[in-house]
Amino acid sequence: MPRKPDATSVHHRLLPAPAGMERKEEKVPSPAQPHPLAPYVKQINPEEVYTLRQVAALLELAPTSVSGMVQHGWLPGSRMRPHTHGGRQHAWTGKQLIRIANRPVKVTYDHEKFSPATLYRVGCRCPVCVRAHSEDSLSRRRALAEDAFNVEKRTLLLDLVARQTPVAEAAEQVGVTTWQVYGRATWDAAFAESLDDAAWSLCVLGESDSRCSTAAGYRGWETGASPRPPCRGTGCREWRRGASQQERGAPADDRELAGRR
Repeated sequence: MPRKPDATSVHHRLLPAPAGMERKEEKVPSPAQPHPLAPYVKQINPEEVYTLRQVAALLELAPTSVSGMVQHGWLPGSRMRPHTHGGRQHAWTGKQLIRIANRPVKVTYDHEKFSPATLYRVGCRCPVCVRAHSEDSLSRRRALAEDAFNVEKRTLLLDLVARQTPVAEAAEQVGVTTWQVYGRATWDAAFAESLDDAAWSLCVLGESDSRCSTAAGYRGWETGASPRPPCRGTGCREWRRGASQQERGAPADDRELAGRR
């Protein structure tokens, strides 16, 4: 049987050309797709009026992307309302948006008319649209991370750690989790360096001790004549980080043995 075309892509049909002329390509739209608003129907209040910017916020798109959707007929029936800062703006009732959301759309993935983020929303998975979606998602996540763990909180946490407050306790005092602290350090190089500098204050043995940055320092020795707590200073944390990377790269049997140590 002949292979059916991919339902999520734009197809081209080669038309027969007159003698002496090259064949011409005609764009054929893909089969109907769910409307971009469809996943958000439950968030739409039928009694409310939505401006273009509010629709953009609902879809997590830029207003320019939604303007493109209006221009190309994906959001019909809007009324023009006065804008608070002058001019006019598109607006829809919630009932209109719900009706629109329940109508499928025939999509042609036209990269000249629509932004990659918009096309990703309606099913395009070309490298450009996938990359744009990934960048948008990363930007949103980091914006949320910045709101939750802003510069004031980071400064306070670093100050607490530099004064020998363990990271977990400092995070609790600041109002964040250790996951947020170390998660930020994975992509914010400046913060990671500042955290490492501050965490040297947590060193139990001292940088000059031969056991610093070793398994013995990290695990501590809580019995015997000279007990000492496990060290969570920068040197010993770096040792543990390296050991974890080696364990992840080791065969399963070796990892099991490492876990028993």
